[in-house]
Amino acid sequence: MVCNTVASVLSQSPPIPTVIIVDNASTDASDIEIQRRFPQATLIRNVVNKGFAAGNNIGIRYALEHGADCVLLLNNDAVLNRSAVNTMVSALFADSRRGVVVPKIYFHSPGKDQRIWAAGAQWRTLPPRVTMRGYGKRDVGQYDSAGKVEYATGCALLVRRETFEKAGLLDESYFMYQEDYAFCDRVRASGLTLWYNPESIVYHLVSASTGEGSPTKWRYWSQSVALFYVQHYGYRWWAIVPLLVFLTWVAMRELSKGKVSWALPFWQGLQVGLGNVDRQIRMAGDER
Repeated sequence: MVCNTVASVLSQSPPIPTVIIVDNASTDASDIEIQRRFPQATLIRNVVNKGFAAGNNIGIRYALEHGADCVLLLNNDAVLNRSAVNTMVSALFADSRRGVVVPKIYFHSPGKDQRIWAAGAQWRTLPPRVTMRGYGKRDVGQYDSAGKVEYATGCALLVRRETFEKAGLLDESYFMYQEDYAFCDRVRASGLTLWYNPESIVYHLVSASTGEGSPTKWRYWSQSVALFYVQHYGYRWWAIVPLLVFLTWVAMRELSKGKVSWALPFWQGLQVGLGNVDRQIRMAGDER
């Protein structure tokens, strides 16, 4: 899949000046295949898997050090339509207040109805959580209007250079999941907006790295959720309340489906995440 991703990047019109691929200690020889097929791209190999946030930050730093005005973050299981980047760049620089542009993202399901994976994301009050707009819905034009969104998934994000300077890079406290939402919180806190541009289209093969619904995904997801809620609510101890409300809702939702395989990795990840909560709150308190 990663070669399809790279090919879609390199076939953009107009061409992208610099393509950076960060190989996070892959074990399937995909780095060798990428180097063979795409010698024009810059390949950075990590000796160990540093996780999503740290892996992306390596590529971001390289791009910024080489003078990039903006950086497109793209998952290795996503494919761009031919004009996606050009329309995202145009939208980003149309207004200096826009710090991030997010495209319309479809499930990658050739031959089937086009169903939306994310048209940006937003905060829901009950249960308190971030939800992806349009998730699972057939596209009938209901998300064809551009505009501000509260959140965006890290699957595909175009970020202005000044945004990183104001909001920082991705938080490497997260190994995988939720780091994109935490980044969005910081972007909005810096006074910049997240802009949804439906003219830019991306196709996403969901959870190609960890497997949709796999124990690995549940473990990292629940671990990261605990950290996100603490940060989202300003490192206050009562953040545990909305967190528990949300996690109870998730558990009931999965149990209603008759599924139980998620429970052990969910709990294991949550134990690690909750174990970090007290330390995060104490560290934040010491800095004040």
